[in-house]
Amino acid sequence: MIVKVENTTIKPLEHTRYLGIIIDKRLKWRTHLEHIEKKIAPRIGLLRYLARSAYEPNNKIMINIYKSLVRTIIVYGSPVLLTADQKVWDRLQICQNKAIRAALGLPIYTSTKYIHTTSQLPKIKEYAVEILQKAIQTATTNNDITLSRQLQDIFRRT
Repeated sequence: MIVKVENTTIKPLEHTRYLGIIIDKRLKWRTHLEHIEKKIAPRIGLLRYLARSAYEPNNKIMINIYKSLVRTIIVYGSPVLLTADQKVWDRLQICQNKAIRAALGLPIYTSTKYIHTTSQLPKIKEYAVEILQKAIQTATTNNDITLSRQLQDIFRRT
């Protein structure tokens, strides 16, 4: 559908970027996921390099580096993504698993259960829900009723 505003034709786009979140016209999040994967790939490479080149690698430090370099990108905009279907979160979980394996210097065939036990990190969706709960608590504490209600609505849908 083409829209005209004051003799200017506005054509529909396949996707658009709003506050760093790429939203496609069918809300499948494919473009946004591809963007995340591209953005974290060199960072995962850096984690792998650091894990290999450290004289005595320290898992705690490597996990902290993962959290700051990769996890922040994966969960950016997570309240919006929490409304997405489980396939989106499965793909984000794969990203997290790759990064944790790289940070800990583990081979790609290492089980997901093992990397989460070793790293003591929650699954990425669980972490996103924790962030959402903290945001609800902050909004409630600050008497921001509108934001609190919006976030609680998202939380109910997870």
